[in-house]
Amino acid sequence: MCCDGVLFHTVQMQSIDSPGSLLALGLRLERKRGQTYLLQPCPALGDSGCSIYHARPLRCRLFECRQLQRLANAEITEQTALGAIQSARRLVAEVVKLLERMEGTSSKRPLSKRWKAVLAMPMDASTPVSWVADRDRLVRAIQELIVLLDRDFRIVPVGDTDVV
Repeated sequence: MCCDGVLFHTVQMQSIDSPGSLLALGLRLERKRGQTYLLQPCPALGDSGCSIYHARPLRCRLFECRQLQRLANAEITEQTALGAIQSARRLVAEVVKLLERMEGTSSKRPLSKRWKAVLAMPMDASTPVSWVADRDRLVRAIQELIVLLDRDFRIVPVGDTDVV
């Protein structure tokens, strides 16, 4: 989920990364405010994993989601991690199915960009009841997915802590 646009919509490149080499490998990069970003979903992600695994950017090499960190620290079992992944994948599939129905097309854009665009679509008295119902289901699924991703997958940046 770190490569397919579910967890992130961009990945900031590091000074050690060569934009020219990454572009030659087929990655989509964007330059913004003096920084270079890899756009998600990553074109190197295939059915069997990363097609540029040995040449992937530094951030990709170093990233470990919360599930991997907990597993490595023996805080959870592999079975627990797989259960969390399956739950996330089910929610992602539900969101994607609703988006495809509402957008009328499949998209390669990051999931968050897709749902934000759909939720920004205006509604009025002529909006079909079925579309309004799908929108309501989409909002609930997105909220559930965000909670699950934040709790089980995203990492807290160094220096960010919850104040109770």
